[in-house]
Amino acid sequence: MTTSDVIDPIRLQVIWSRLISVADEIATTLERTAFSLIVRDNKDYACALYDARGVMLAQSSQCTPGQAGSTPTVIAAMLNSYPADVLTEGDVLICNDPWIGAGHAPDVFIAVPVFRHAPSDGVSGGTLAGFACTCAHQADMGGRLGAVDARDVYEEGVIIPVSKLHRGGERNEELYRLLARNVRMSEKVLGDIDAQIAAFRVGARGIRQVMDDFDLKTLTDIADQITARTEDMFRSALRRLPRGRSDAEVFHELRDPDGNRLRIRLSMTVGEGEVHLDFTGTSPQVPMPVNAVLNITRSYCIFPFVATLCPELPMNAGAFSPIVLCVPEGSILNPLYPAPGMYRSLLSYFVVEAVMSALYQIAPDLGMAASGTYPLWIEKFAGTRDDGTEFLSHYNAQGGQGAFRDRDGVSAVVFPGNIATTSVELFELEAPYRVLSRELRQDSGGAGRFRGGLGQDTVMLCLNRTPVQVAFGGGRFAEPAQGREGGLPGAPGVICIRDDQPLTMSGRDMMQYGDIVRFSQPGGGGFGDPRTRAPEAVARDLALGYISAGAAIQVYGAASTETD
Repeated sequence: MTTSDVIDPIRLQVIWSRLISVADEIATTLERTAFSLIVRDNKDYACALYDARGVMLAQSSQCTPGQAGSTPTVIAAMLNSYPADVLTEGDVLICNDPWIGAGHAPDVFIAVPVFRHAPSDGVSGGTLAGFACTCAHQADMGGRLGAVDARDVYEEGVIIPVSKLHRGGERNEELYRLLARNVRMSEKVLGDIDAQIAAFRVGARGIRQVMDDFDLKTLTDIADQITARTEDMFRSALRRLPRGRSDAEVFHELRDPDGNRLRIRLSMTVGEGEVHLDFTGTSPQVPMPVNAVLNITRSYCIFPFVATLCPELPMNAGAFSPIVLCVPEGSILNPLYPAPGMYRSLLSYFVVEAVMSALYQIAPDLGMAASGTYPLWIEKFAGTRDDGTEFLSHYNAQGGQGAFRDRDGVSAVVFPGNIATTSVELFELEAPYRVLSRELRQDSGGAGRFRGGLGQDTVMLCLNRTPVQVAFGGGRFAEPAQGREGGLPGAPGVICIRDDQPLTMSGRDMMQYGDIVRFSQPGGGGFGDPRTRAPEAVARDLALGYISAGAAIQVYGAASTETD
């Protein structure tokens, strides 16, 4: 790029903002046309724009970190299968290969090439300008429901290699039939896929409009300058960290076949505007659906630095260079095919804990206690209603975030997943269940000078007279989120069906009419000695029911629990 190609900073910022707006329009269209709760209401998706080379230059404001971290490389993989010279207007590419995408089969990436037409191009002409891509978590991709005990990826659903779902505007009916035959509630799954395609029409129009408005022949120069500025911003933020090395080790409550607890071992080295993360010593991959492919691991390595140092950083290809990874192949954070990974968030979210622990050692003010918000709790229900119609639904609710050095953790938040909690009312419309209660768990937040966020209690009643298949995913059943600097751990998680013993790990079951299930999401760890918590904060927590009178006196050292 020559000096004459450099765009005026103000003009660049205007174009950049317009492109982010286009990505947001794609996201809005996807939300409003999706069929499933998990896309429409949980917002479990990511949307991104690329230049013709596959360089990501903008993401939608709402993205999940895991999917967002996969978007920079997915178009490159698609171009390896379908180079630019074999793409035509009206093509639609699809892929859900976990090793290309976001680590498990339900995350389906769909991309369209966007062509810009000049008056001389004619109807079939045009120059490839770039790509629009979305990743949406589909309600089902076949396999065993939930596959919480899968031993390889083949049990987790249909894997679609990079393929053309549409060719020149014509549907690939063979692929549509294959999908429809292999998934539950095919109208819901194919409806969400069609919503992704509909969103691209908005995106393609927006990209062309931006190029026309600013007389851009290509997006290449814009992409280079946008990504360079983002990289510079990120490196500047990283320079605020003290130089040096720190080590962290996180043990998971899950165990490998030999009975050893899964371990994430991290050595972090902070240099000049970059950070090296070495995961040598992390447990080998396991025959359990918790392995996290490299794309997912990368996502949750970058997330803590952006969240703590520069939360306004625009996400594009430039945000990925300053964090350098060394993750051994064949480990639980970089598994080899065909390792299962349906519930990779049971493990990958703990990468955030490892990074935050390493950060705490060199920059204590950035530290936070462990969170009860991970692993991700997601519950699946499938069956046939009493009237003979099929149903398939998800329910998502999370625990409490760990406390920080200067503030309480957030209660009942999806962290670091960045998706929404399922609406009780909408869940009851989709599944034959009644939610009897959903409330914050008293005393579940780890006590401390700053309290951990509270978990939730949800109680559900099965109303279906035909047995319902359920797959329940959760965690911290045995190892609660730990506190820091004298802060106490949060409450552990609990899943209990009927009057049976609580589950000790994620699992599957059948529920009958009248059965009750209770989900108790864990609380976050506290930060600092509870007896140094401000008395007014203790009084407020007591008045709001966040803590009990007993905890106020015995744990926080309140002299009295009487209120005016």
